[in-house]
Amino acid sequence: MSKNRRNIQYTNKKHSEKGIFATILGVISFVTIIIAIVLSYFKRGEIKGSVGAAMFLVMLFSGAGTILGVVARKEEDIFMVFPNTGIVINVINLLMISAILYAGV
Repeated sequence: MSKNRRNIQYTNKKHSEKGIFATILGVISFVTIIIAIVLSYFKRGEIKGSVGAAMFLVMLFSGAGTILGVVARKEEDIFMVFPNTGIVINVINLLMISAILYAGV
């Protein structure tokens, strides 16, 4: 039985840096969207243009995060946790921004 333990091969997988970066971009974008929505709610829609500029940057960050997540998924010998999480969060962010623009808020 002890002979089999010596033949155990551990994985050489690692976490993808692009996937981690995609997840970080997604979380930053999500927090920014929530802050913008809360500010807009408390000021009854009378917000400055800087919030709109921040939302535009969020859209760019979410697009870049989605692309990074897809590129990270194509890498070999990596754990898929961060690329998948980054893709999901960034797509949710893009859908939220699209819903806000569609509603005309």
